[in-house]
Amino acid sequence: MTSEGDTLRSPAARLVLFVALALLTRAPFLTIPILDLDEAAALVGSRVLLDNGTLYVDFVDNRPPLLYHLYALGQTLFGQGMLAVRLLAALCVLPLTAFAASAFYRHDRRGLVAGVLYLVYGAAFLAHDMHSVSAELLMLLPLSWAVALLPGEGEARQPGRVFTAGLLIGLAVLVRQQAAFWLPAFVVAFWLAEREGRTGRRTRQGLMLLAGILLPLAGVLAVSWSGGATRELIYWTLTHNLGYAADPIPLSEALERAATYLIPFLIVTAPLWWAGWRSRSLFDTRHQRVLVTSLVVVSVPPAFMGFRFFPHYFIQLYLPLALAAAPWTASALKRPLSRAGRAAVAWPLVLLVGFTVANTVLYRGSARIYEETLPVFESVATRLREDPCFGRGPVFVWGFAPQLYAEAGLPPASRFVVPQASLTGYVPGRRAREPGATDTAPLVRSDHWDLLMMDLEQRPPVFVLDTSPAGLHGWDRYPMRDFPRLDRFVRSGYRTVADVDGVWIWRRRGCEAG
Repeated sequence: MTSEGDTLRSPAARLVLFVALALLTRAPFLTIPILDLDEAAALVGSRVLLDNGTLYVDFVDNRPPLLYHLYALGQTLFGQGMLAVRLLAALCVLPLTAFAASAFYRHDRRGLVAGVLYLVYGAAFLAHDMHSVSAELLMLLPLSWAVALLPGEGEARQPGRVFTAGLLIGLAVLVRQQAAFWLPAFVVAFWLAEREGRTGRRTRQGLMLLAGILLPLAGVLAVSWSGGATRELIYWTLTHNLGYAADPIPLSEALERAATYLIPFLIVTAPLWWAGWRSRSLFDTRHQRVLVTSLVVVSVPPAFMGFRFFPHYFIQLYLPLALAAAPWTASALKRPLSRAGRAAVAWPLVLLVGFTVANTVLYRGSARIYEETLPVFESVATRLREDPCFGRGPVFVWGFAPQLYAEAGLPPASRFVVPQASLTGYVPGRRAREPGATDTAPLVRSDHWDLLMMDLEQRPPVFVLDTSPAGLHGWDRYPMRDFPRLDRFVRSGYRTVADVDGVWIWRRRGCEAG
């Protein structure tokens, strides 16, 4: 990979390399409008934020608030839309995460290898999840620097570093809740750092870590309290999220999803797991070995949450695996390259090229494998822009299709941009469509229907887009006629003006007159 005297030992040069590598691996998909519909939902949430709206009151979803602030930051720096957010990820988030991996090994040969492994393997899977700007990808930036602050037992005994590491973990939790799973790994490492069994110091370090974690959480609660949104924040990011994770999924579907996503992921990353096992005797200290091993262990449960096996759930594993595999891989890459060393280079490169080609076909080809690639979203947006009432008010989408908001560029009329279980019983990610497969009726909340209708009456949409006839994202199971309050509201005040690939466009009566 590099010799000890190579200029890449310079941290600045190494950071430049990571930026270049992140851009190179992500370039083929930077300009894709929407890779994953979660991107569209986060984009709409960030626009509400940029328009001085209140999260969880004017826009609701189960992600924590910093996700939307990061999306807003990307658009503030690089312009509007997903390209700006992807540039933030490629130019800042990914390189700085890799740089933190390098810093953990004090920017030696192993650090360079760890950073490269993270960037290359992290791009060598399904672009739908790995190249999208997911909350999991963003949360790894503060988590990685929490790790980089504590590379050895000496650093683990410094209260300032421990507090700052806790602060970074707390910030990561505010990007994605799963970041909290890393907390036990730090606790174990701190405990073992005290070889003499000084319980008092261990306790103080644990309290410093906890104080750091609680500070940003308390700050967010204070802000939400001042805005009158504390109850909504807790419900959507905690109560609702836990309910979604615990929602039962049929065994047959769990097995199908494991075969589709989990097993291929394990095959792709098998060299990292193997190299991580071979590295266990190559760490500098017990603290280093325990922390990295613990991070791998605690990153496994989030991948199994709900047994849905979304590939973006696996992103949390890439950094710990890269850190774990780096010591053995670095030793294997010394010249002359052994057979294992050649394999360590060839495997990720072949995967990267192979998945880049395959993902390009999936997104830019004519197969239209992913729903996000369907032309209906752009077609509906084009039809809306041609309408004489365009720009005279917000839009409401009946369906799980935040892409329509993102493409149209109109503000949402309701907080329920992604109407999920609490309105319909719809559970994202569930493939079982046969009637009676699972009973989701108890998930529907009448008070949320009150909120929806209040939103629509206070901010009457100019357009209502009904995606149920098109069946987008399984919404054919939720025709508007099955929801009388919404059906009456639409039919009494709106008329259909277009059917665009199955999406019905309803326009408010009389809006043409101004």
